[in-house]
Amino acid sequence: MTAQFNIGAYTPAEAARLLAMSAVNLRRWLYGYDYQGPHGTAHQQPLWAPQYDAEIDGQLLGFRDLVEARIVNALRAKRIGLPTIRLCIARAREVIGMERPFSTKAFKTDGRRIFLEITSAPDEPRLIDLKSHQHVFRDIVAPSLVGLEFGDDAVMRWWLFPHRHSIVIDPARSFGQPIVARNGMLTSRVVQDVRAEGSIARVAKLYDLPQGDVRDALAYEESLGSHRLH
Repeated sequence: MTAQFNIGAYTPAEAARLLAMSAVNLRRWLYGYDYQGPHGTAHQQPLWAPQYDAEIDGQLLGFRDLVEARIVNALRAKRIGLPTIRLCIARAREVIGMERPFSTKAFKTDGRRIFLEITSAPDEPRLIDLKSHQHVFRDIVAPSLVGLEFGDDAVMRWWLFPHRHSIVIDPARSFGQPIVARNGMLTSRVVQDVRAEGSIARVAKLYDLPQGDVRDALAYEESLGSHRLH
Protein backbone atom coordinates (compact mmCIF):
# COMPACT_ATOMS: atom_id res chain seq x y z
CA MET A 1 0.00 0.00 0.00
CA THR A 2 1.28 3.47 -0.92
CA ALA A 3 0.09 6.35 1.23
CA GLN A 4 -0.15 9.72 -0.48
CA PHE A 5 0.75 13.04 1.08
CA ASN A 6 -2.18 15.34 1.93
CA ILE A 7 -4.75 12.56 1.45
CA GLY A 8 -4.32 10.62 4.68
CA ALA A 9 -4.08 6.85 4.87
CA TYR A 10 -6.18 4.41 6.88
CA THR A 11 -6.78 0.71 6.67
CA PRO A 12 -10.47 -0.20 7.04
CA ALA A 13 -9.69 -1.40 10.58
CA GLU A 14 -8.02 1.90 11.50
CA ALA A 15 -10.84 3.95 9.97
CA ALA A 16 -13.48 1.83 11.72
CA ARG A 17 -11.69 2.43 15.02
CA LEU A 18 -11.74 6.20 14.50
CA LEU A 19 -15.44 6.10 13.55
CA ALA A 20 -16.47 3.64 16.27
CA MET A 21 -18.09 1.32 13.73
CA SER A 22 -17.72 -2.11 12.17
CA ALA A 23 -14.84 -2.59 9.74
CA VAL A 24 -16.95 -5.16 7.89
CA ASN A 25 -19.66 -2.60 7.16
CA LEU A 26 -17.09 -0.02 6.14
CA ARG A 27 -15.57 -2.42 3.62
CA ARG A 28 -19.00 -3.16 2.19
CA TRP A 29 -19.73 0.54 1.71
CA LEU A 30 -16.40 1.21 -0.01
CA TYR A 31 -15.80 -1.93 -2.04
CA GLY A 32 -19.24 -3.45 -2.54
CA TYR A 33 -20.16 -7.05 -1.82
CA ASP A 34 -21.69 -10.16 -3.36
CA TYR A 35 -25.06 -11.50 -2.27
CA GLN A 36 -27.51 -14.18 -3.32
CA GLY A 37 -30.33 -12.72 -5.40
CA PRO A 38 -33.34 -14.38 -7.04
CA HIS A 39 -31.24 -15.11 -10.13
CA GLY A 40 -28.04 -16.22 -8.41
CA THR A 41 -25.07 -14.30 -7.09
CA ALA A 42 -25.29 -10.53 -7.58
CA HIS A 43 -22.93 -7.69 -6.72
CA GLN A 44 -23.82 -4.55 -4.79
CA GLN A 45 -21.80 -1.56 -5.95
CA PRO A 46 -19.83 0.64 -3.51
CA LEU A 47 -21.49 3.78 -2.18
CA TRP A 48 -18.66 5.87 -3.63
CA ALA A 49 -15.21 5.41 -5.18
CA PRO A 50 -12.45 5.45 -2.52
CA GLN A 51 -9.59 7.91 -2.89
CA TYR A 52 -7.12 5.04 -3.27
CA ASP A 53 -7.25 2.45 -6.05
CA ALA A 54 -7.72 -0.93 -4.37
CA GLU A 55 -6.04 -2.77 -7.24
CA ILE A 56 -2.88 -0.67 -6.85
CA ASP A 57 -2.85 0.32 -3.18
CA GLY A 58 -4.95 -2.40 -1.57
CA GLN A 59 -7.85 -1.50 0.71
CA LEU A 60 -6.83 1.93 1.91
CA LEU A 61 -9.01 4.94 2.75
CA GLY A 62 -8.23 8.62 2.41
CA PHE A 63 -9.34 11.38 4.77
CA ARG A 64 -12.33 12.34 2.66
CA ASP A 65 -13.44 8.70 2.66
CA LEU A 66 -13.29 8.87 6.45
CA VAL A 67 -15.57 11.92 6.51
CA GLU A 68 -18.03 10.41 4.02
CA ALA A 69 -18.21 7.27 6.14
CA ARG A 70 -18.74 9.33 9.30
CA ILE A 71 -21.92 10.82 7.84
CA VAL A 72 -23.17 7.54 6.37
CA ASN A 73 -22.61 5.89 9.74
CA ALA A 74 -24.70 8.58 11.45
CA LEU A 75 -27.54 7.97 8.98
CA ARG A 76 -27.37 4.20 9.46
CA ALA A 77 -27.42 4.65 13.25
CA LYS A 78 -30.84 6.27 12.82
CA ARG A 79 -32.02 3.26 10.77
CA ILE A 80 -32.01 5.07 7.44
CA GLY A 81 -31.55 2.33 4.86
CA LEU A 82 -28.70 2.04 2.40
CA PRO A 83 -31.02 2.47 -0.63
CA THR A 84 -32.06 5.87 0.73
CA ILE A 85 -28.45 6.79 1.53
CA ARG A 86 -27.45 5.72 -1.97
CA LEU A 87 -30.11 8.06 -3.34
CA CYS A 88 -28.89 10.90 -1.11
CA ILE A 89 -25.34 10.45 -2.36
CA ALA A 90 -26.47 10.29 -5.99
CA ARG A 91 -28.57 13.47 -5.68
CA ALA A 92 -25.81 15.29 -3.81
CA ARG A 93 -23.32 14.17 -6.46
CA GLU A 94 -25.56 15.60 -9.19
CA VAL A 95 -25.93 18.95 -7.41
CA ILE A 96 -22.33 19.33 -6.24
CA GLY A 97 -20.54 17.59 -9.09
CA MET A 98 -18.07 15.61 -6.97
CA GLU A 99 -17.69 11.86 -6.39
CA ARG A 100 -17.55 12.29 -2.61
CA PRO A 101 -20.17 15.02 -2.01
CA PHE A 102 -20.65 14.67 1.76
CA SER A 103 -17.09 15.89 2.41
CA THR A 104 -17.47 19.12 0.41
CA LYS A 105 -18.06 22.65 1.59
CA ALA A 106 -21.03 22.85 -0.79
CA PHE A 107 -22.73 19.95 1.00
CA LYS A 108 -22.34 21.68 4.35
CA THR A 109 -24.02 24.73 2.80
CA ASP A 110 -26.67 23.06 0.62
CA GLY A 111 -27.14 19.65 2.23
CA ARG A 112 -30.40 20.60 3.90
CA ARG A 113 -31.94 21.52 0.54
CA ILE A 114 -30.75 18.24 -0.99
CA PHE A 115 -32.40 16.20 1.76
CA LEU A 116 -35.62 18.19 1.51
CA GLU A 117 -35.75 17.55 -2.23
CA ILE A 118 -35.39 13.82 -1.65
CA THR A 119 -38.04 13.61 1.06
CA SER A 120 -40.53 15.61 -0.99
CA ALA A 121 -39.97 13.82 -4.32
CA PRO A 122 -43.40 12.58 -5.48
CA ASP A 123 -41.98 9.40 -7.03
CA GLU A 124 -40.11 8.38 -3.87
CA PRO A 125 -42.40 9.43 -1.00
CA ARG A 126 -41.61 6.48 1.28
CA LEU A 127 -37.82 6.41 1.10
CA ILE A 128 -37.62 8.60 4.18
CA ASP A 129 -40.53 8.66 6.59
CA LEU A 130 -41.45 12.35 6.47
CA LYS A 131 -43.01 12.34 9.89
CA SER A 132 -40.04 10.86 11.76
CA HIS A 133 -37.18 12.05 9.53
CA GLN A 134 -38.30 15.45 8.27
CA HIS A 135 -35.37 17.03 10.09
CA VAL A 136 -32.85 14.40 9.01
CA PHE A 137 -30.21 16.95 7.99
CA ARG A 138 -30.58 19.10 11.10
CA ASP A 139 -30.73 16.23 13.58
CA ILE A 140 -28.43 13.62 12.00
CA VAL A 141 -26.16 15.09 9.36
CA ALA A 142 -25.39 18.52 10.83
CA PRO A 143 -24.01 17.08 14.11
CA SER A 144 -21.68 14.89 12.02
CA LEU A 145 -20.22 18.04 10.46
CA VAL A 146 -19.28 19.53 13.82
CA GLY A 147 -15.52 19.85 14.17
CA LEU A 148 -14.86 19.66 10.42
CA GLU A 149 -12.87 22.55 8.96
CA PHE A 150 -13.44 23.20 5.25
CA GLY A 151 -11.26 24.85 2.64
CA ASP A 152 -12.57 26.41 -0.55
CA ASP A 153 -13.96 23.12 -1.87
CA ALA A 154 -13.59 20.22 0.55
CA VAL A 155 -12.91 19.25 4.14
CA MET A 156 -9.36 20.00 5.33
CA ARG A 157 -9.18 18.69 8.88
CA TRP A 158 -11.26 17.28 11.72
CA TRP A 159 -10.95 18.89 15.15
CA LEU A 160 -11.74 16.20 17.71
CA PHE A 161 -12.30 18.76 20.49
CA PRO A 162 -13.89 21.53 18.37
CA HIS A 163 -14.02 24.18 21.08
CA ARG A 164 -10.36 23.78 22.08
CA HIS A 165 -8.58 22.85 18.83
CA SER A 166 -6.16 20.67 20.78
CA ILE A 167 -6.45 17.31 18.98
CA VAL A 168 -6.81 17.03 15.21
CA ILE A 169 -6.99 14.64 12.28
CA ASP A 170 -5.26 16.43 9.41
CA PRO A 171 -4.40 14.53 6.20
CA ALA A 172 -1.39 16.82 5.67
CA ARG A 173 0.16 15.76 9.00
CA SER A 174 1.22 12.26 10.10
CA PHE A 175 -0.84 10.75 7.25
CA GLY A 176 -4.04 11.78 8.99
CA GLN A 177 -3.51 9.99 12.29
CA PRO A 178 -4.89 11.73 15.43
CA ILE A 179 -2.28 14.13 16.78
CA VAL A 180 -1.78 16.93 19.26
CA ALA A 181 -2.25 19.96 17.04
CA ARG A 182 0.38 22.06 18.78
CA ASN A 183 3.35 19.78 18.10
CA GLY A 184 2.13 16.92 15.88
CA MET A 185 2.59 14.23 18.52
CA LEU A 186 0.46 11.12 17.96
CA THR A 187 -2.23 10.75 20.61
CA SER A 188 -1.31 7.07 20.90
CA ARG A 189 2.27 8.12 21.70
CA VAL A 190 1.01 10.47 24.40
CA VAL A 191 -0.68 7.54 26.12
CA GLN A 192 2.53 5.51 25.99
CA ASP A 193 4.63 8.36 27.38
CA VAL A 194 2.23 9.10 30.23
CA ARG A 195 2.35 5.44 31.19
CA ALA A 196 6.15 5.47 31.01
CA GLU A 197 6.60 8.76 32.89
CA GLY A 198 3.76 8.14 35.31
CA SER A 199 2.57 11.72 35.17
CA ILE A 200 0.67 14.07 32.87
CA ALA A 201 2.71 16.98 34.22
CA ARG A 202 6.01 15.31 33.32
CA VAL A 203 4.93 14.62 29.75
CA ALA A 204 3.60 18.15 29.35
CA LYS A 205 6.92 19.58 30.55
CA LEU A 206 8.95 17.15 28.42
CA TYR A 207 7.21 18.26 25.21
CA ASP A 208 6.50 21.87 26.24
CA LEU A 209 2.74 21.32 26.04
CA PRO A 210 -0.14 22.61 28.16
CA GLN A 211 -1.33 19.87 30.47
CA GLY A 212 -4.79 20.30 28.92
CA ASP A 213 -3.47 19.08 25.56
CA VAL A 214 -2.06 15.96 27.18
CA ARG A 215 -5.35 15.33 28.99
CA ASP A 216 -7.28 15.76 25.74
CA ALA A 217 -5.02 13.25 24.01
CA LEU A 218 -5.63 10.75 26.79
CA ALA A 219 -9.37 11.41 26.75
CA TYR A 220 -9.55 10.95 23.00
CA GLU A 221 -7.67 7.65 23.06
CA GLU A 222 -9.89 6.47 25.93
CA SER A 223 -12.99 7.42 23.94
CA LEU A 224 -12.03 4.96 21.21
CA GLY A 225 -12.81 2.24 23.74
CA SER A 226 -13.78 -1.13 22.32
CA HIS A 227 -12.73 -0.08 18.81
CA ARG A 228 -9.07 0.10 19.79
CA LEU A 229 -6.73 -1.88 17.53
CA HIS A 230 -4.86 -4.83 19.03
